[in-house]
Amino acid sequence: MIQITEIDNFEQISLENDFIKVIFLPQIGGKMIKLINKKTGTNFLLEPQNIGKKYRPAYHGASFDQYDTSGFDECFPTIEACTVTTESGSKISFPDHGQLWSKAWQYQITEDETLIRTAKGVNWNYSFTKKVHLEENRFIIDYVIENYEDESLPYIWSAHPLLNTEPGDEIYLPDEIDQVILNWSNEEKLGKAGDLLPWPMVDGKNDFSTVHDINIAKAVKIFSKKLNEFGWCAFHKTKNKESLLISFDTMKIPYLGIWLTYGGWPTDNRPKHLTIALEPTNACCDSLEKAIEKKSCGFIKPMQKNEWCMEFTIVNE
Repeated sequence: MIQITEIDNFEQISLENDFIKVIFLPQIGGKMIKLINKKTGTNFLLEPQNIGKKYRPAYHGASFDQYDTSGFDECFPTIEACTVTTESGSKISFPDHGQLWSKAWQYQITEDETLIRTAKGVNWNYSFTKKVHLEENRFIIDYVIENYEDESLPYIWSAHPLLNTEPGDEIYLPDEIDQVILNWSNEEKLGKAGDLLPWPMVDGKNDFSTVHDINIAKAVKIFSKKLNEFGWCAFHKTKNKESLLISFDTMKIPYLGIWLTYGGWPTDNRPKHLTIALEPTNACCDSLEKAIEKKSCGFIKPMQKNEWCMEFTIVNE
């Protein structure tokens, strides 16, 4: 069942079956604001963290952390703001968290109740399309990115689902992730970008796979090394004994980004966040400029498209 209603003067689209309910705001970056387990009523996605707990549209080039910093956005074609040089020698600047979270998305609903949402590029002629539907306890996303330019488009794509966490909740990762690549931390003593750290004892003394109290005041962005096995990660909410499993094809999406903030971010005087994000991605750093240097980003050839799929499964014990 698909319904279109309104929240705070913004259009919202909900998909619902007997197991799951999901809600999107097409005018606010196509953001998914709710991923609800109907058995328990739990929303797995983080609520707005800004003053007033409200959504508001951003402008292209805005800083992501000045807005609601919640829910599930798409980061493309970069996460960190950067400037890249194209094959023809042109320089293009991409903003913080990419171009898509600050744009209004177009949408259509098919007869089989698939929701298709599309955003267009800025300073580069491309389209980013998500086809989403529900199958029992699974929420399935099919991605199609089309490049309409006459040269290849380099890109980082990263899912960015900020999760609703409580102390004691747990993160589960494949056994092959026993080390992670440091991208950023609020503690300089942890190391520099690119350093390998042990998982889950990232700082050598705290188990980061268990959500800590906000007073631990730690935040870190890390990446897996290139994954060779089936791609998955899971978030377990201990209170209601329910889990969210994220699965993806490592042949197309070979890395997992992990954002953990147990009271260590924002780094200024604003109220601190308690959240995690498990982020399938095609690169092992946040900057497209650096990913190009490392030859770890994706490319979409001229007049071609890239496609991949990701699934969210809700599991009750």
